[in-house]
Amino acid sequence: MINSIFLLILIFFSFVSNSRENKLISYQSEYEISLSESDNVRLPGKTYVDKASGQLFIDWINNCDDSWVSNQRMVTRFINSHGVGTLSEINYSLNEIADGSKMEYVLEVKENAELVNRTIGKAEKGKNLEVSFPSSDKDSLKLDADVIFPHNFLEEIVRNMFGSKKMLSKKVYEGTIPDKFFNISVFFTDKILTESSEILSKDITNNFKKIKMSYYQDNSQTPIFEQTVHLNEQGVASFFKYDYQDYSLDLKLKNISTVKLKCD
Repeated sequence: MINSIFLLILIFFSFVSNSRENKLISYQSEYEISLSESDNVRLPGKTYVDKASGQLFIDWINNCDDSWVSNQRMVTRFINSHGVGTLSEINYSLNEIADGSKMEYVLEVKENAELVNRTIGKAEKGKNLEVSFPSSDKDSLKLDADVIFPHNFLEEIVRNMFGSKKMLSKKVYEGTIPDKFFNISVFFTDKILTESSEILSKDITNNFKKIKMSYYQDNSQTPIFEQTVHLNEQGVASFFKYDYQDYSLDLKLKNISTVKLKCD
């Protein structure tokens, strides 16, 4: 489940090429994770999440217009209704060519300090989207040509979120579930929010659009989870909420600073 949470974050903190319409910025950010309040009735004999806390750290850096690179770390502590605790840690490094034609990533998942999975992936778009896993015996994938990388997805959202369009749907591959892509439905609300001026610097637009998304996998007609995000035109999110069947998580922006590289 925590992998899916991280997936959603990657999609919204992914990058976009420097097109004439985009104003996305390079930055370093930190989010605080907590369990959302819920009025749902608990069924006897079923295990639930009682507490959740943690941090998410994200660096998104424009590599002199050639690519966007990112290093991300998410640490989450869960305590269930039996008092049993679990510590989940996910580390993700990503490098995507600015035009969205290629992507390389490394995913490492730990639970209670024990390595659960480590995946190295390379993806390239041609007639199809082809994914390979150089350091393992995992079979390569050939996905449909209309499956896009996360930066293309974010580009579509930023382009449309303040326009007349109320929704869009895209197929997205980003690698945290290596052998799957997601069908994502995006719904643009009319709600605009602002963040505390103590958190945002003057070069970050304090104008966040409330967006809701539903994530589908394979041919399912029921979303496996839903997300709410407050996103500005620079690709910065001030808030996430992830809704699952039995619990929800809030991620609130705690710190953010912009980054500028010196390029020749």
